[in-house]
Amino acid sequence: MSAVVPSARPAPASRWADACYAALRLAGWLATSMAIVSALWVLFFVMLGEFTFAGAVLHLDNFAARYVAADPERRAAFEAQFWIASAVLFLVVGVLRRHALRDLIPQSKETADGQV
Repeated sequence: MSAVVPSARPAPASRWADACYAALRLAGWLATSMAIVSALWVLFFVMLGEFTFAGAVLHLDNFAARYVAADPERRAAFEAQFWIASAVLFLVVGVLRRHALRDLIPQSKETADGQV
């Protein structure tokens, strides 16, 4: 019988797998956070419409009509306000969801000689 000698450093395939895992985990976290921000915007219009579908649609229609009728400078100012507000919402959601990133890089309890 031959004993398997543990390597002092992880195999390159393992590093590649860890990198792919971290990238997929981060992409999932980003996608979920962006979906939450979008849902918060929808909730905002539902709240404006007094929690009715008809009211929310009427507010969206009013919003769209005013946006289309605005001059280019006002549109640019509104877009800047929208993206700033979305970034602030994303930061708040990110802080509240930071626990999901805790295991982004798996912590190994293994020592250099392979012992746990």
